Amino acid sequence: RQLVDEAEKDPHNGKLKEQFDRYLIIRKSEKQESGYTINVREDVLAEELAHAGWLVLVSNHITDAAEAIRIYRDKDVVEKGFHRIKHSLGLDRLRVHSQQAMESKVFIGFIALILSSHIHRVMLEQKLYKTMTMKELIRTMEKLRTQVIDSRRILFPMTKRQREIYQAFGVAPPV
Repeated sequence: RQLVDEAEKDPHNGKLKEQFDRYLIIRKSEKQESGYTINVREDVLAEELAHAGWLVLVSNHITDAAEAIRIYRDKDVVEKGFHRIKHSLGLDRLRVHSQQAMESKVFIGFIALILSSHIHRVMLEQKLYKTMTMKELIRTMEKLRTQVIDSRRILFPMTKRQREIYQAFGVAPPV
């Protein structure tokens, strides 16, 4: 109802245009005092309500609502991370024949999730997502090469982008 009231006041409100377009049908009308008829798009509203829900968090030790929602969101990040790792590493079906092989595969997936989460957090903090995706970052770092000649390890020259990635992660580039 609040959106309808706003539309009746100013149907051309630029700040609310996106919401007006999504939830309302606004037509010119000479019969109405405002000069417009405003109808709610019931189909869109019904779809929104079908996906709406409640979240109840119960805790013995968390008393602050902001902290509770932060913890919930962190949990959600972990769940999404497991989903991502599960599918990107092929862990959706383990296809193993022994308990030890299954535990090993899940452990490797868990380590990959920890690394992926750390990379994601650093990319957010350092704003690396503005210039590359996580996949591009990994591909860039995969190109690092070394060669062993006469028992000496020689590092191929690094690109500017690789040096920037090392710097963003606070890691000294290899010599």
